[in-house]
Amino acid sequence: MTKYRKKPIVVEAVKLTRSITIETSNGTMKGLPGDYLITDKNGEQYPYDRDRFENEYELVKGQIDLKEMFRKSFSFVKTKVYKLKTED
Repeated sequence: MTKYRKKPIVVEAVKLTRSITIETSNGTMKGLPGDYLITDKNGEQYPYDRDRFENEYELVKGQIDLKEMFRKSFSFVKTKVYKLKTED
């Protein structure tokens, strides 16, 4: 999971692609597509509004974004396979 820093707090977060409802210690919370699902240092998860998140958090530098790396790798492999098939 990608890490983000809220000055000076670091959390793990993913951008939601669908609506979710989650039970937290503060009650039931809803997240919408585009919002972020945060996992805090205690392991608790909760949705966070996209605009607030992007204003209050910054990406922790020096880490590898595995999702992006795999996307680029598979795109590269797909292109190579397509070229091989069209050359036959």
